[in-house]
Amino acid sequence: MGKLRINSLKYRGKKYYYQNNQFGNGLNLLVGDNGNGKSTFTYLIVYCLGINVEFFKEGHREPIVQILNDTNKSVELDIIINEENYILRRGIGENIISVYDIEAEKYTSYSVHRLGLVYQKEKMTFSDWIMKKLNIEYIEIEQNDSVHRLNFDDLFRYIYYDQLTENKKIISDFGVQSSDYFKNSNIMKRSIFEVLMSGYSDKYYEKFFELKALNKKLNIEKQKLKSIEIIQSEILKQLSKNDITDINAELNDTKVELKRLIGIREDVKRERYFGEEVVSRIQDIQNSIVVETHKLKNYEYKLNSISEDLSKALRVKSDLKSEIEQLDRILFTSQFIDLINNEECPFCLEKIDLEENKCICGSEHNLDFSRFIYSDKEYIQLLKTKVKSSETINEVIIGYKKEYAQLEEIIRKIKEQIKKSVNEVKSITNDIESNSNISTLEEITDKIIPLKETASELEILNERIKDVKLSKTLINKLEHNIFETKETLKKLEEEKDNKFQRNIEQFEKIYSEYLTDFFNGSEDEYFVKLDRNYYPFIGKYKEQSFNVPRRLFFYLSLLKLSLDSDYQITFPKFLIIDTLKAEGIEISHLKKIFTYIEEFNDLDCQIIITSGYDEFDEQVQGDYLIDYLSPENKLLKEV
Repeated sequence: MGKLRINSLKYRGKKYYYQNNQFGNGLNLLVGDNGNGKSTFTYLIVYCLGINVEFFKEGHREPIVQILNDTNKSVELDIIINEENYILRRGIGENIISVYDIEAEKYTSYSVHRLGLVYQKEKMTFSDWIMKKLNIEYIEIEQNDSVHRLNFDDLFRYIYYDQLTENKKIISDFGVQSSDYFKNSNIMKRSIFEVLMSGYSDKYYEKFFELKALNKKLNIEKQKLKSIEIIQSEILKQLSKNDITDINAELNDTKVELKRLIGIREDVKRERYFGEEVVSRIQDIQNSIVVETHKLKNYEYKLNSISEDLSKALRVKSDLKSEIEQLDRILFTSQFIDLINNEECPFCLEKIDLEENKCICGSEHNLDFSRFIYSDKEYIQLLKTKVKSSETINEVIIGYKKEYAQLEEIIRKIKEQIKKSVNEVKSITNDIESNSNISTLEEITDKIIPLKETASELEILNERIKDVKLSKTLINKLEHNIFETKETLKKLEEEKDNKFQRNIEQFEKIYSEYLTDFFNGSEDEYFVKLDRNYYPFIGKYKEQSFNVPRRLFFYLSLLKLSLDSDYQITFPKFLIIDTLKAEGIEISHLKKIFTYIEEFNDLDCQIIITSGYDEFDEQVQGDYLIDYLSPENKLLKEV
């Protein structure tokens, strides 16, 4: 399983600096009273790990002014991931993190976001890179019509215990808060916990990605088959045929007839010779007409295809317009009617008693409660997304119209060229009108041209028939491989689920033991179970100060389980705790909590924790003290 450890932290600016290279395994404690830089210390660490920190931004209502007013500012971390040493550097205000691989002596820059030229260069974000190094699985979460990729900042919610989060929430928004409604949804929180609590199975993910690749190949091959069948259908229309039977026989007959007519034409030419150059020119023009006719039909097919795509795009635009209007209505009516409660009717407020697969009105349409689960802010975000999609589809429509016009112009020019070539043949034949064989030659040539075209179309059709057979054979093979892979994956997934359930049970056991021991209670009184959202519940009311140990022991249970080789969870054996003092908890309780944290001091993990003066015990905690802040020794020092 993955393991993350910090060796040193540096902040450099034109006005201020900070450096700390005292980090080690186990506990790393920074002590300081309010206003001396404890939270800034943790923010610098998480910022360099790709997490968004609003307090570093201009325009935030409570920015860290020393950093905001500084220039040429950057933060640097020396880290170890699974025994490999890297140096990370991120400029404050930049969305790029530079990674130096010490062993390979190689520099690589990664984008924090999934956009821009830097992302295009590496085809992965910093989050993708660090999660790959930590052996944390790639996962995409579908919610409604959107897909969100699980990122490192999502997982960091269980790695970073901050003082700004409401403690009773266990896991929600944190100090580096996100306004993204996907990130704050229950399905996202569940997915984060499941990823961290699941063991990384090489066999399972090997089959998972194999299945994904097979499905991709199958979809590509089906699209290819569809395109071939469309071409085949168009050729059949041109040939006025309904099926592909006897194509070979018809092709052979056409070639025989073509050869016969060409022979007759050559005989006629020999009867009354009127110049090799004239004959050669006529043949060249005829061949040109055949080629241009083929080009014309191909471009007409493309024009029909663009016309269909344009029609689809216009329908999408119309649908988006309707959705935007619907969201506008929801945003207006939600000010007066509570649409959020899916247990009550939004009109009469009586309890909803729904029949399965029916709407409130009684129709057979399934009621989609997801339309009513967002706040006004989230609806506004949805509206912005739809408006952006509308702008995009408008650009697509403009592109289709432009391409349609270009194709029309190309078709017009080809038709003109064909007409010009036909007129040239007529002109040549008119010039040698005195030759009595001209009318015969013209008659034969008029028969040869369509026969050549038919023969060419039949040959193309014959090739497409072979392509269809090959494609269908490949599709059958892929579908068989997919079935077998799914069956194997199903068994591996069952094993994975069993391991996950075993991990959950052990987590609940560790968590219950922590609470029971801390409060000197009975096992029954502090027996913890996780609900469907993995939120711990005990079953009885506890005082407000209970929220601090409840939340902290949740994090410690994850860390403790990650150190047990029998369970192999993907939690990276790394924890940041930014001040425990909250919710009116007594100092004696805080000092007792520290004794549980101290148990990790000699273990193969790293905990970085900040604390105030009150809970600091110099005799005990001085052993792992890495810095002591005061009004005279603040975190950020003037250069």
